Amino acid sequence: SHGARDDGAVESLTGRTRAPGPTNRVGDARATREDRANRDEGSGASKRRTPIHRAMAPAQGRRRRRMSGILFVMCVGIFVAWTMRERRAGGAAMATRKTTREAASEGAGKVEVEVDYATTVEDVTSAGEEVTKSVAKFNESDASGDVLSAMLARDGLVFVSYVSDGFHEFALNWLKLLRKAKGAQPNEKDENIVMLALDEATERFCERHSMPCFGGANYRYKGGVMATGGTALGDASGARQAASVAEAAKAMREMTTLRVKLLLDLLDRGHDVLVSDADVAWLRDPREWMREAMTDVDVAASTDCLNARDDDEGKCWGAPTNTGILYFNATEPAKKFIADWVDGMEKATEDTTERDQEIFNKLLIKRSSTSESREIKRRVRVKRLEGGVQFALLPMRLFASGHTYFVQRLHERETRLDEQPLCAHATFQFSQVHGKRQRFREHGLWDVEEDDYYTQGNFIAMSDELPSVWNATGVHNHLLAAAWYRASIRNLLALGRVLNRTVILPRITCMCDRYWGHALPSCAIGYLHPPFVGCPQDHIMNLPAMEKGGANFREWSFLDNARTSDAIRNSVAEVSTVDKDSEAKYALGPFATDTQVLKSLGSARERVLVVDGALTSFCAFDSEASSPAAKSFDSDMNIALKAESWFCGPEDAKGVKCAIGFPVPKPTSELRGECARLRSVAKTFSSQPHSLLSNFFVNYGQDDKSNVFGIPKDSSSARQNASAFDIDLDDVDTHPFAVDE
Repeated sequence: SHGARDDGAVESLTGRTRAPGPTNRVGDARATREDRANRDEGSGASKRRTPIHRAMAPAQGRRRRRMSGILFVMCVGIFVAWTMRERRAGGAAMATRKTTREAASEGAGKVEVEVDYATTVEDVTSAGEEVTKSVAKFNESDASGDVLSAMLARDGLVFVSYVSDGFHEFALNWLKLLRKAKGAQPNEKDENIVMLALDEATERFCERHSMPCFGGANYRYKGGVMATGGTALGDASGARQAASVAEAAKAMREMTTLRVKLLLDLLDRGHDVLVSDADVAWLRDPREWMREAMTDVDVAASTDCLNARDDDEGKCWGAPTNTGILYFNATEPAKKFIADWVDGMEKATEDTTERDQEIFNKLLIKRSSTSESREIKRRVRVKRLEGGVQFALLPMRLFASGHTYFVQRLHERETRLDEQPLCAHATFQFSQVHGKRQRFREHGLWDVEEDDYYTQGNFIAMSDELPSVWNATGVHNHLLAAAWYRASIRNLLALGRVLNRTVILPRITCMCDRYWGHALPSCAIGYLHPPFVGCPQDHIMNLPAMEKGGANFREWSFLDNARTSDAIRNSVAEVSTVDKDSEAKYALGPFATDTQVLKSLGSARERVLVVDGALTSFCAFDSEASSPAAKSFDSDMNIALKAESWFCGPEDAKGVKCAIGFPVPKPTSELRGECARLRSVAKTFSSQPHSLLSNFFVNYGQDDKSNVFGIPKDSSSARQNASAFDIDLDDVDTHPFAVDE
């Protein structure tokens, strides 16, 4: 959108001076496995010498020319001498293998070098070749510049993310979804994609998965602390959890400083940059939109505003921006803004809890002016900040937050074909990174599972829907509904334990948003109100606790995933738990014991069994309550179902402000003596959901004064009684963030 770039400065359409563009392009950074095998076989190398950086063989199809050791050293020396003369920084040093090829570049005599595109700058020697120290020992910063050049096209938008130990799966998922969004072909080079590897473990991971990573000692984070709360997926990370909020904030600032160093390098080369966190799922190719919409923009950021109509009307300037998605134009005002951001992070004290994002927002406030925002192309609104920076908010309909995409489901409830999201950022989630992954799984956006996840095993699921009596907006309806789901999941896990089947979790409907500061008592942020159908699992469950408690489960959308094998999807049988006249293939009978479950379903060959009533499907283990099976299951469930959520609003006349939900269901050992009675009245429960629920819980929550919420009686007014403390939505400001100016 800014015309051709050359060695000099290029004028944009706005008349502002852009940084010089890159002057040359190093050859293809990808080599096939066959290339690698041929190279190693020819050179006599028996193993790779470094985890990341390797010079690669020429593109597939070109035969490698053999050189003598003397000729190789001479060529390298000539090359180094030429590059030291040509580069304005005073010299660039690159190591090449025997596979270096000379290529005429418009008569300039330039040398293109194939470089592994999962690359760091430490090892610049060739495998199996002896190179003298005077040739091999290069300046790291110059070598890194050449490595980076190999990853870039001559011009165009550069996608950047950064990765640290503990979040490798998210980085790989980010890359796979971006490739799909861009329409990349198999084995196509990842051009203009740069993933900053912040530690050696990440560099090794990048190499194993052929990821376009860039790193090295100058870009290495040495704090050893995970920058976000909680633990990594599977607790596989070598990094430790931060001991305090301040320590986590410091880690984020240090990592961002390294990231910004890379951004400035790219901007200096004349590239515009779109940087996004690894927990961003790219859904569509944003390049065309960015070319048209960002022409007159220096810096743009996503917003944490959650009211799309306000965003449409330019009323979200008071909401915080989110630095998880940022755009930088290659202009001097943009680089000055970044420098000021870094300065603010470096001035932060050791004990401050401010993260990079808070400092970014403080800078925006400091630079703010009295000028009004103006709408430019593609409904983008821009404000001119002090210092001449043209700053824009990325439209939330296109750059969706975790709330607008996964909770509000704005793109489904307000369908605008021209404004379907370009990406979804997994923010506003619970259960730490486990909640992010679960949300991606539920929406088919987690692309890094092994095939076995979708092809192996047998499963148990439920078909019954939430009783309609709780299907209305309100805190207490939400807590009652959550209790029903949680007890149902407990019973499914019991059936799964007995039958050696994996549970497919139910699709959840939430009657209230989970508390986000301003969310209650209206139960909603903005104008899209509950019920939220298909709301995230983390709204009622603690996912790390479930995994710690040994719960084996799949997301509710598992059978709709294109990767799930037909052998599973086409092998489904229904199980009746109450109605003997049902057409279901299997009849379990209500409130079964483990012995009865095995007798009725143990020989079922279908891959998926679907019970029509999860709460009435299981009662207890038939053996003594102290048996290993019963004790083990109840102990595991006490961990897996441990969760708590506070729903707070204005203090009432009794001084009560918060409702606290998500108690753990009674252990199966306490139900063992009740199984016969429950079977005798099972048919009545279909019209008495509160009575059914009362068999699994003493209460469904409590307030902040320790007053418990007893489960109400079944009656025509049950919904009203359940929601007696809820506030009418019509009486509440539906845009709580409006005060955040």
